[in-house]
Amino acid sequence: MENITTLNETRREEMCKMLNSYALAFWSVHPYITLVICAFGIPTNIVNIVILNQKKMRSSINCILTAIAVSDIITMADYVPYTVFFYIITGLSSEDIGRRRSFGWTYFLAVHSCLSITTHTLSLWLAVLMSTVRYFFIKTSGRWNLNIVRTRLAIVGIFIGTVVLSCPLYALTDLVPAKYENATIYRIRGVQIYYNETSIMDVLNVWLHIVVGKVLPCCLICVFGCLLLQTLRKSQQLSENLKLTSTSRRMRAHKRTTRMLLAIMTMFIISALPAAVLTLVSVFVEHFFTDCYLLLGDSLDFLSLINNSINFIMYCIMSRQFRDCLCEAFPMCGNKFIHAQYRPATSVNSTGRPSTKNCNL
Repeated sequence: MENITTLNETRREEMCKMLNSYALAFWSVHPYITLVICAFGIPTNIVNIVILNQKKMRSSINCILTAIAVSDIITMADYVPYTVFFYIITGLSSEDIGRRRSFGWTYFLAVHSCLSITTHTLSLWLAVLMSTVRYFFIKTSGRWNLNIVRTRLAIVGIFIGTVVLSCPLYALTDLVPAKYENATIYRIRGVQIYYNETSIMDVLNVWLHIVVGKVLPCCLICVFGCLLLQTLRKSQQLSENLKLTSTSRRMRAHKRTTRMLLAIMTMFIISALPAAVLTLVSVFVEHFFTDCYLLLGDSLDFLSLINNSINFIMYCIMSRQFRDCLCEAFPMCGNKFIHAQYRPATSVNSTGRPSTKNCNL
């Protein structure tokens, strides 16, 4: 028994050394990659909001995508000063501990932590709303569609629910003073993850964060994503039978939009599921949170920031309507290049004839 325990400890130490080496290597490049992502993601998300709020682009799905863009901007705007100070201005040396752990910057770190968790949870549930609306729209062939007013109310409800869900986290986050070389530094009172070391409030916060904030929305996105894939296959078979009728054109347009939304949903799963799984493991495996999760924190943040900044690229690649409206709003930004490669998007008007007037994702 003693030999088995020693062997497990040896394996744990080896794994910690490997992860620590990886974390240090990634730490050296993480701030610069992060700043590049944010420098691209913030302005492009502003462009997304401008385009999606044009009169001819207004729809329930675009309203949700606008809310996701706002959440992404907040996440990245908050991450810029965090990265600049904690990764570039100060380092991991003992000389920088006093600056990193001053009251002001520790308070900022606590706000950054709470805000990033809140915005990530908000974006996930907005993605659930988007997948739900799209599925029922396709399932009922457009007979069921959430109007813009009700969509906005649903978005406000998700925002309020996310804040309420995060209240235990806000209540548990506190600054604890400590002495370091005859000076007072501060640390954040961390939430206890491992179940044998947690209070009732910690348990409530952890399980709300894991189940309601991560696992449940990821599962719902997966479920509605699979259902959307199934409806795509059925509509593809039907459109092949209809050939070039007006109904077939509408179905092809809906398929393009659905594929784009499926790509967005996939990015949400890729960025959120690893953190959910690692947090869940941390609850049941002692020392896993400090030995593994924290060392992978920068990598998890990197995945989240990629997801925050990639939607503009997806819109440009997968949506003709977005490209056309982008050229109309910003005629100096590659108008000739885009129209040289893509024909104008066509939709079907009320008479059943092709039309290029309506731009809508």
